[in-house]
This record gives sequence, C-alpha cells and structure tokens, in this order.
Amino acid sequence: MVRRQTKLADIARELDVSVGLVSLVLSGKSKENRISDAKAQKVILKAREMGYQINQLARGLRTGRSGIIGLIVADIANPFFGKMARFIENEASKIGYHVMFGSSDENPDKLNSLINIFLSRQVDAMLIVPVKNSLDYLLELKKQPIPVVYIDRYCDGVDEDVCCADNYDGALQLTRHLLKKGYDKIGAFVLDDVLSNNIDRIKGFQAGMADHPSGSNACSVSVIGYDELESQLKPALLKTLDKGCEALFFANNSIALKSIQILNEMGIAIGEDPGLVSFDNPDAFSVSTPGVTCYEQPIELICSRAVKTIYEKIENSEEYVMERRIYKGELIIRNSC
Repeated sequence: MVRRQTKLADIARELDVSVGLVSLVLSGKSKENRISDAKAQKVILKAREMGYQINQLARGLRTGRSGIIGLIVADIANPFFGKMARFIENEASKIGYHVMFGSSDENPDKLNSLINIFLSRQVDAMLIVPVKNSLDYLLELKKQPIPVVYIDRYCDGVDEDVCCADNYDGALQLTRHLLKKGYDKIGAFVLDDVLSNNIDRIKGFQAGMADHPSGSNACSVSVIGYDELESQLKPALLKTLDKGCEALFFANNSIALKSIQILNEMGIAIGEDPGLVSFDNPDAFSVSTPGVTCYEQPIELICSRAVKTIYEKIENSEEYVMERRIYKGELIIRNSC
C-alpha cells in the first residue's frame, strides 16, 4: 500500500493551528510574521515526526534560501570535531536546516576552496573553524553577503561572531591542578602557537606556572607543527623528559593521544612519572589506563549557541549585533595525575 504524502493541512490538524501558520513556519517566515520560537519549533518537530518533505527547490525559489548551512571543521578525524559536526547537524535540523560538511585539514588553501564551493552551492550561512594563515581568505569572505560564525577559534582582524570555549581558563585550571598535586616542573605541548585557542591555552598555562616559586624556570613549552606531528613529537617528548619534567600538559587531544602511545611504547608509566593532563575529553581518555585528567570543552553548548546565532543572523541580518561568546568547560579529574 502506498503511503499518502503528508500535507500542510495534516500538520495543522494535528497541532490545531491554521494551515497558513504551518506554511509560514516551514517556509522560514516565522520571525517576520511574529510567530513565537516555541510555536515554530512545535511545527517543525511535528512536520519531521509526520515525515513531511519540504520541496527545497520550491522553497528556494519562494524564499531565496537553500535551507543549507555550510560547516568547515579543521580535522574531521579529530574526535572533538566529529562531536562538533554531530551536534551542529542535530541543532540545525531543529530549525529546518541541513548541514553541508567540509574538513580543511588545517590547510588554508583547502579552507578557501571549501568556502568557494559552499558559496557556489548557495548555502544560507557558514560555520567555520579558522586555520593558520587564513586571514586573507576570511577577509574576502567578509565581502560576501552571507552570515558567518567562527566556532572553536577566532581570527583577529576579521569582525565576525565567535562561539568557543574559555581556553585560558581551561589551561589555568589544568596547570593549577598539576601544581596542587605536587609536580614542580611541567612541560607543555601545543600543535601551533598562532591560532587563538592555542595562544590562550599557552597563556593560561604560563599564568598558572607564575604561581610556582620558580616561575618560568619550572616549565617548558614545545610547539609541534601540525604536519610534523609524526616526526617531531617523540624527540620533543624525550627532550622534555630529559630536562627533568615531572608532568606533561597537552593543549589538545590529538597530541595527547599520540604522546600516550609513544610513552607506552617506551615503557613509561603515565600517572606515576610523568603525570599528564590534556584539553578535550575524547572517549579514549575515560577508558585508558590510567584515565586522563582533562578539561572538557562544552561542545554541545557551543554548537547550540553557534547554530542559534546563525539563525538569528539569517532572520535579522540588519538588526543583528556581533558578539564573541566564550564558555567555561569542566575540569575532569582522573588517575593520570
């Protein structure tokens, strides 16, 4: 038996509202017709529940919108960005949008290529994780009449909305925890010292070490190139341990996970000597032995706010005021220190 296609009248009947109201919500005209967010959300959820299929081509011709948001993350293989993509897709679906994904692999030229592809596909807005040396490309994007929100990082020199974690606070908490546990000399590792998130994490680490009686003499910072992780990390770890560092601070999960693998292969027992902390909280941190003490970024909150910001910019582009939104995460203490 062929299932009858759900119509606007069916949705209206289920919600006891007018067909006109359902049509306005599903055509993206809620705001201009003063339909409350709560009522619009009920319509969207009921339409999805009943299997209503919006004709994207017809809606695009009627509204001038594609119903698609472009998302460019830095490295989709990183568990952090995998979670981010999933949360953004979930949040976007709540407002009737689909997400087109791309991964720049921390490469500015690939980022620019993805931006141009998304523009050619006429996405309604973009969520972007900026990468090193991408300022010129982002300034060019700024000239386009399309809403943009930076997520996870910001790029000085480009005036756009930002949703990210409080990287300074996270690094400060992790460092103070190490000092509280009695570690006197700490080595920090970061994949790059140009991106805003890593700059703030190193500043937070150094601020925490300033509480130490020996100050900067009690710490060292190793900067590893993103493309040189495989070749540079092991020598940097050995050099740091040879300096007498008793604990290791990792500015993101990628460098932490790789370092744990190297330390295990070398027969060095984590949690005894050295202690270890890291940013981010991939599943591996909770199941490894020992579990890794970390600063968990509020990814779900960041993604929810980013999508809401995009929606507000699409609906109220002339009235919208840009803002940098920074959210505190949570220190999760396990047995690695």
